[in-house]
Amino acid sequence: MTTVLQQLKPAFRIESVATTEKGVNITWQDGHDSFYHNLWLRDSCRCSQCFQRDTLSLNSGHDLLKIPLNPTPEAVKCDRTGNLDLVWGEPETGHHSVFDASWLRVHCQNDPVLKQDKKNHLWDASVSIPRFDYHEVMEKDELLLSFLNKMVVFGMAIVDNAPKDEESFRELIERVGPLRQRYHPTNVFTMDRSNAKAQAIQHSYQVGRLRNHTDVTAYDIPTGLQFLECALYENPDGDRQAYSTIVDGFKLAEVIKAENPWFFELLTTENIPAGRKRMSVEEKLSQDESARKYEWDAYRHNHVINLDEDGNVYQVKYNHNTRIPLEVSFDKIRDLLAAYRRFSELLQDPQYNLEFLLAPGEVLVVNNWRVLHGRTGIWNPNLQRILLGAYLEEETFRCRRRILLGDKTAMSGVWLMGCSDRALEILADRHL
Repeated sequence: MTTVLQQLKPAFRIESVATTEKGVNITWQDGHDSFYHNLWLRDSCRCSQCFQRDTLSLNSGHDLLKIPLNPTPEAVKCDRTGNLDLVWGEPETGHHSVFDASWLRVHCQNDPVLKQDKKNHLWDASVSIPRFDYHEVMEKDELLLSFLNKMVVFGMAIVDNAPKDEESFRELIERVGPLRQRYHPTNVFTMDRSNAKAQAIQHSYQVGRLRNHTDVTAYDIPTGLQFLECALYENPDGDRQAYSTIVDGFKLAEVIKAENPWFFELLTTENIPAGRKRMSVEEKLSQDESARKYEWDAYRHNHVINLDEDGNVYQVKYNHNTRIPLEVSFDKIRDLLAAYRRFSELLQDPQYNLEFLLAPGEVLVVNNWRVLHGRTGIWNPNLQRILLGAYLEEETFRCRRRILLGDKTAMSGVWLMGCSDRALEILADRHL
């Protein structure tokens, strides 16, 4: 009979254990060697005294002021379930710590696989958009996880065969998590060509081309994911009016960096301020006929390209329509605007700009931190197009994906809590 332990890949099964003065050496069945410092092991103890399993957080019994800085185990072994079993010596004689072997492997500090995050697939106009069926995403967790994985890699996807109503649209988003609160009382918005009032104050409703852009750049934290569903598209001319456009901002950052490092430096270090002022927004709060007026006046410093602590691009923030006068030293203004203009050119370059019809029943989902979106021009007044739109927090999307990866591992939350995204991806694929 095959045991649960035997169903794990060799990388997650301990072959042998040896102790040193400072820690524990583990040799895994795939031949890899790992070292775990005694203090790291003691500080990471998941026993009931040190760790609160109901809240998945450190317990009051985990007192760093009392944990010795040079702990030494008096007994170390691999138990019959394949986990690492330690009994600590003085001054904590008898303190017992058991560590899940798979969890230990994904916390190995000298495993190069763990250092490699899942790479973004940078794309241009030749890319095929990942597609998913609405009903499968709604009904099957494995399809939802696959959809979210594609959002990590490509930053965009289309969900087909969606019912063309607000309730179903909202249910799709809530399958991932709660909608992001907008500055309107309504979190689902409708872009309708027949809405004259909206056309007066929103670029996205107006005729002409809508340039590729990031939404809500005047927020401190722009929305994470944007969902756009086509509910109606009728074009008497049968041409490419009101076609959706998207571009990979991470790809453009790479292009800028390769062709002009000085432009890249300016776009990552100098600010392009954004502002948004709305004086007469009226929205109904309920089915009641009364409406309340809201005013909005936002201001934000932005880098067009944002880098993380390792120098990797993690966010692009560009919206020409909400750009306000620059606040930059006179000696940099020309170069900064030249860099900004070059980025603007690349946004519309056919080599990178993907153009397609978003048909009724299709939901375009984009990572607003990465993929910039827009549409081709509208010149026929008889063209009808209605889109439903809503936002989702970046953190909501990431958390939902982490939960689904954790479910796939079949491991306890005690060991899943605090794992990196990369560790969860590896754990989710640890079975034979």
